[in-house]
Amino acid sequence: MARTTFNAIESTSDQAKAFQEQGRWPEAERQYRDLIGHTHVINYEYDDWLRELAKIYNHMQRPREAAFVYLYLHYFDQARTQIAGDAHVGLRARLAEMEKKWSEAATLYQQAQLPVHAAVAFEKAKQYPDAVGVWKSLVHHPGLQHKAYEQALVHFDYGLAAVRLDPNSSEARRALIESQRKLEQVADDFEQVGELERAFDCFQILLKLGKESSQFENLAEGYVNCIRVLRDDNLKFYVLQYYEDFIKLALERNELHAAATLYQEAAAFAARAGLPYDRHYQHKSALTWVRCAEKFVETGVPVQMVENALLAAASQHSAVGDYPAVRECFEKLAALELPERAKQRFTAIAGRYKGLNAPPIELPGLPDYLKQTHAYADIWFLDLLEWEMGGDPFAVAASIVGDLRYPNGIRRRALVVLLTLSDAEQRKATDDIQIAAKIAELLGELQSYAALSPLEKLYDSTEPSTRVAAVKALRFLYFKRSFVIVRKALQDPDPQVREAALTAIGGLHFPHAFNPLARIYRESVDPRVRTKALESIGKIQTVEAGEFLVMVLRQESGPLRDAAYAALSQMDNADVVPILRQHHEIETNAQVRESLEQLLRRH
Repeated sequence: MARTTFNAIESTSDQAKAFQEQGRWPEAERQYRDLIGHTHVINYEYDDWLRELAKIYNHMQRPREAAFVYLYLHYFDQARTQIAGDAHVGLRARLAEMEKKWSEAATLYQQAQLPVHAAVAFEKAKQYPDAVGVWKSLVHHPGLQHKAYEQALVHFDYGLAAVRLDPNSSEARRALIESQRKLEQVADDFEQVGELERAFDCFQILLKLGKESSQFENLAEGYVNCIRVLRDDNLKFYVLQYYEDFIKLALERNELHAAATLYQEAAAFAARAGLPYDRHYQHKSALTWVRCAEKFVETGVPVQMVENALLAAASQHSAVGDYPAVRECFEKLAALELPERAKQRFTAIAGRYKGLNAPPIELPGLPDYLKQTHAYADIWFLDLLEWEMGGDPFAVAASIVGDLRYPNGIRRRALVVLLTLSDAEQRKATDDIQIAAKIAELLGELQSYAALSPLEKLYDSTEPSTRVAAVKALRFLYFKRSFVIVRKALQDPDPQVREAALTAIGGLHFPHAFNPLARIYRESVDPRVRTKALESIGKIQTVEAGEFLVMVLRQESGPLRDAAYAALSQMDNADVVPILRQHHEIETNAQVRESLEQLLRRH
């Protein structure tokens, strides 16, 4: 197969060069277009094809298409000469952005009537008065009238920009308060419909608000909710990473009581999740409770608060077997200004620990390779930019093609999207349903989160074949948001769309897909849908997936039990074996017990 492909590429390349030498530009263009569809080839060969293709577009008087090619190649000067007129002001703005000429980009985006893009560019140019003006103009934008989430983001961006100019601005404070109110409401709405990742975005923005305002209460609310969503989503290591971040911030702000409590919560979570870090967090909690008690003594708080902190420290030290530290805590308790009976009791307890040595304590913490410095994505900008692009595949592809943050393979596919759309415009065939289906397929091959918005727009089509193509494309997009369309497609009136949703479910098996797949299984009454969901859950290979499949095996019968058994038999995760053994020991149904026994023999 590889040899056939190689020969086909060589043959196409020879034909392209021959047509080019003969001046047969349309035929040469078609051959080179076929070549650049092979987005996996090495860079120098692919770039050679593009350079020749750009020359051909110049001969064909298609300057915009030549500019796309030059934008991919980062030949910015050549690209600029192709799009000098006012007809291409939006593309010129994108080019300036790629060159990091932020001020020029902002001005051009304003001319192109893309205010969000302009405001973001003004922010990056550090032209804050201009940014404030644009954000303020968006507060009452008619297109946001029924977009509560985007409204919240505009208030947030306007408030932050205005506070940067005038920290005492009452108008800015009102905007930030309004953004917080809206974000809390929208987050609740997202959670109600099961879109936990969108709720998580809201809470991350509240975190940003807390950091910018230096208000620990806002920070705490953001972190607590982020941790809750991650915990509900079975993302164990992310939970601990967010605990680590939250604790670090609490310690930096000398919020010792909060930090000590968070260490305890992290310890309890680690223990429940079967992660070996609970004793580490208990030890850290004990030390922080001692510091908290010392701070209470210094600041003159009621002695009962000092007592409670030292008792909490003693409890955590005891949990890890550090008995000399326990004795020291009770000695400090006995020295407090407490009733005589309490002091005598603490003295007696301290005496019981005399002579006890601290055993060697192995307290492994979260490994450094799992810790991430959370450089949170600027979703308060990114989601508004997505809204402004309005699901336009052309705008999305243009935002990707020159951006080196994307791998070359994705940028190449974005270029193919742009050229395919341009071809359709040349033929006045943009409304052709076959073109829509082709664009949907190409968007899926981008394998980029940015492709979801245009696919969501394509799914809104009244033409079933377009919806089919949009849903099928999702099987390449490993994001939880993909399931928003999949769940709608499962209820689509057209049977082919529903069939496409089954195809998509079969392709979407990645760790974060577990909860959406489990939800589809629980909500559906269609045996085929439930079976397909079980098959994909089995391919996820996580402990949570194994536990779920065992539950199905024990509770269901017939084809669903068979599907769960088949999925479990394909799992290759040693951590699932103890779960199988545990349920085998307690299972009373002879048939299920036999199935569990067979699975144990396989593993």
